[in-house]
Amino acid sequence: MNESIPAPGGLPLLGNALSIGRDPFGFVENAVVNHGPVFRVSVPGLSFVCYADPALVERVLVTERDRYEKDPRERNLLGPLLGDGLLTARDGTWERGREQVQPAFYPGRLRAYGEVMLERTDGFVRDWSDGQRVDAYEWARELTLSIVGTVVFGVEGVEEMRTISRGADAITGRFEPSSVPLEVPLWVPTPANRRYRRAVDDLDGVVADLLDRRRASPDSGADLCATLLAAADDGAISDERVRDHLLTMLLAGHETTAIALTYAMALLATHPDEQARVLEEVREPETIDAGTALPRTDRAIQETLRLYPPTYLLFRQAATDDVVAGYEIPAGTRICLPQWGIHRDERLFDAPRSFRPDRWLDPDAYPDFAYFPFGGGPRACIGRRFALLELRLALATILRTVSLEATPETEWSPTPALTSRPDGPVPVRVRR
Repeated sequence: MNESIPAPGGLPLLGNALSIGRDPFGFVENAVVNHGPVFRVSVPGLSFVCYADPALVERVLVTERDRYEKDPRERNLLGPLLGDGLLTARDGTWERGREQVQPAFYPGRLRAYGEVMLERTDGFVRDWSDGQRVDAYEWARELTLSIVGTVVFGVEGVEEMRTISRGADAITGRFEPSSVPLEVPLWVPTPANRRYRRAVDDLDGVVADLLDRRRASPDSGADLCATLLAAADDGAISDERVRDHLLTMLLAGHETTAIALTYAMALLATHPDEQARVLEEVREPETIDAGTALPRTDRAIQETLRLYPPTYLLFRQAATDDVVAGYEIPAGTRICLPQWGIHRDERLFDAPRSFRPDRWLDPDAYPDFAYFPFGGGPRACIGRRFALLELRLALATILRTVSLEATPETEWSPTPALTSRPDGPVPVRVRR
């Protein structure tokens, strides 16, 4: 690797591991400002180059995407769980998989999903009492799991959803940070790895049972499961790929949306002036649905995803030699695109750590890929519209029923694991 690429100061053998372990998000923010647009990071067993500039992100994801491929490390980490789902599939397999999954996200389907989102959220919110203290993260996870379980599998079995929830916890736990971020191979029998293996086995069992039941009742719904089973019955896809796509959508669509909804609720609770603007907007219509225009709500969500992108780093690998910002990038170099740092770069955003939804009144004021919570290019998140619809309808339903208040304990700290989920409860008080 070209040694002239700048790097944040590190230690022999450990590299940047201690700095990352102490304050991973702060490390990324400081490195982007002080060492960008290209800098090198190393921890034991892993070295990568960060592209910390919107134009370079666009280069990797769009304009020169043939020079870059999915990082094999991501497949090694998640492959045992997600197989050839859209998150981990190689290019040829990914293209076929996207064609098979795409019909589940057509506009007509999204409108139908919107009805489920509204119904589920209303049912959850209806149980709140005035003044109740709610853990926004736990509540959001239960809600999004209920929604995605319905629109992915078309089922509402409580025990099945609990198995999926336990599985998601164990899977996330394998990627918990430590004071020195070392990667532990899956074959090492650590407690986290054992829980991970059990979680994968449990999830496989749930999915197999659900597929058997859905095949026995082929007219039971128009969800993603039905779409994929129809393709499998036509010989276009194997049962194994059906399983991979369903688990990918289930876990990715559940956890990341819950994280975004948690942070949106917490930010509005701690910014009552901003909440008042959204309250006025969502309470004006007699009813809301998937087609209701809610620009203030959308801006609050956009600003939440800027400050707290659930997927906070993207990884790729250079497939061919490249020259970027004057530096030679050999084929095989691991590349990191740090959403977290770019989204908080003071050269791109005024007061970047402040929650200011109205900064998005003119989205053209920012370069392309100054903001990319869903990635970009052909491999952008296929569930982007689904997630944004779920967030806006859930947030609107909440605020049509209650207002959110901060409590003395309303604080949060993101965890740099598989996602940027909060490291504990995020309490808010609800007022009817």
